[in-house]
Amino acid sequence: MRHLRLLMTPVILMPLLAQSTTVARIKGLLTVPQLVAVVADVKPLGSTMTLEDLQKTNKRATREEAPPVITVQPAAEPEPALKIRFYPYRWELKPGSALLHFSRAQLMFAQLPGEKPALWQSSEWLEGEGDGPIPTAQELEKVVLSLEYIYSELHQMALSEDFGFDHRMRDLKGTDIYTYRLADIQEARALARILVLKIRYQLSKKDFDGAFSSTTDGLRLAEFVGQGESLIVKLIGTAIQNMMRDQITKAISTPGCPNLYWALASIPRPLLSVRESVMWELRNTPQVLPQLAEAETDTWTDAEAGEKWASLVDALAELGVSGIIADDARVALAIASVTFVDSARKRLIERGVPIERLKKLPGLQIVLMDAAKELRRVGDDLGKTYLLPVAIGNDVMKRENHRFQQWIQQNRMSSMAAIIAGLLYPAGAQVREAELRTQMAYNRLMTLEALRMHAATHDGQLPKSLADLSPMPAMPDAYTGKPFEYKLEDINETKHVTLTAAGPTNYKPLQVLRVRFEE
Repeated sequence: MRHLRLLMTPVILMPLLAQSTTVARIKGLLTVPQLVAVVADVKPLGSTMTLEDLQKTNKRATREEAPPVITVQPAAEPEPALKIRFYPYRWELKPGSALLHFSRAQLMFAQLPGEKPALWQSSEWLEGEGDGPIPTAQELEKVVLSLEYIYSELHQMALSEDFGFDHRMRDLKGTDIYTYRLADIQEARALARILVLKIRYQLSKKDFDGAFSSTTDGLRLAEFVGQGESLIVKLIGTAIQNMMRDQITKAISTPGCPNLYWALASIPRPLLSVRESVMWELRNTPQVLPQLAEAETDTWTDAEAGEKWASLVDALAELGVSGIIADDARVALAIASVTFVDSARKRLIERGVPIERLKKLPGLQIVLMDAAKELRRVGDDLGKTYLLPVAIGNDVMKRENHRFQQWIQQNRMSSMAAIIAGLLYPAGAQVREAELRTQMAYNRLMTLEALRMHAATHDGQLPKSLADLSPMPAMPDAYTGKPFEYKLEDINETKHVTLTAAGPTNYKPLQVLRVRFEE
């Protein structure tokens, strides 16, 4: 029996990838590299393609992809130490609205003529690789200079004191929560890509100060668009943040790059927290399906219960992709009024609901009342682990997530709550791991910078272990709270370092960082 592993509304499937702007919840989140591919419009998905299909496709691709090797040189701590930052001090911010400059940048970009803006976002322009023509240095410079008025708006946005950007999705009711359009959030990715274009140009000119300033603008853009309740805005913000992290890695591998240990440390951790978004999405089901809340407080007639039930089923169908609902869910919904009532009544009595009250209620209302209480219980069990520090809460989260999956399996044909949770609840463990991946990648770059600093102060020599690093310590692997796995090799009279994290185990290019040290 197949789970409904669909990206729950059209935004993430084909319409999102083909310029749609609808919000959605992701059921079973992607890895960061997969997420970047999804939100980068790499390739439109079929409107009925499941997340499971997408993951299989990505697994085939990532298994063949070996971790890249970057080349670096020793670099001492800057003088003064905090000369370089990737996040502005509060007192550096200027009066003004970030939303104004963000909106102006989007409008200016939208007014660019022809197909050139799409071309500038291609791998040929952003990475200098691909099957199409690679731009010359002169062509790259010409385009970057022509976009300076947009870059200026993004820089002013990054330094604005008023950084509010709130769609107030918490005020929406019913299925509007899922169909609310976020064109501004979606199109922010294009602004991030043209910042990548500028950083590439600046690094080619060894303009490190300029590249670091542009990277800061990109991180602030990620933070700006990642505000709000829904997970999708957090994930798009995270994708933009990861674009900027990749540019930091490229800067480190550019000859002459100063040490970025403290610059990386200046980035808030986490820049985008998903905790509140997960909690909101676990607890907003009565807001999406108000019939659940009404079932707990009202007393319906049989006719009213039938109408409420029909409207709830219609809402669930509306939240499916092109009306698709898993076969087991369809069957369960069809027979729920007959088969769910006894088990629902039993659970309600065990919770202390008076038997006399239940005798007055239609069977369908009993089913929905039970669903409301069960969803609250299950949602709290999944969400409570986000209140713990990662190092403590990760194992608890995995245990609760396993219990949740078992509960779905055992109750999907006897509980309305199991059907709704299977359709709507986010995959908490995957959400937390997405946050872990981001923190791990930052910590590993700081560890690399500690190694570059060590080499600069020890005649080019590297430590035998990370415990021997000086003057600055290595950062821990966010997955374990312990040092990264460290391997030092001499290959062709050149020192090679491998830093391996405990995860993500399904994507080696992110789990493993290989570094070649030059004198």
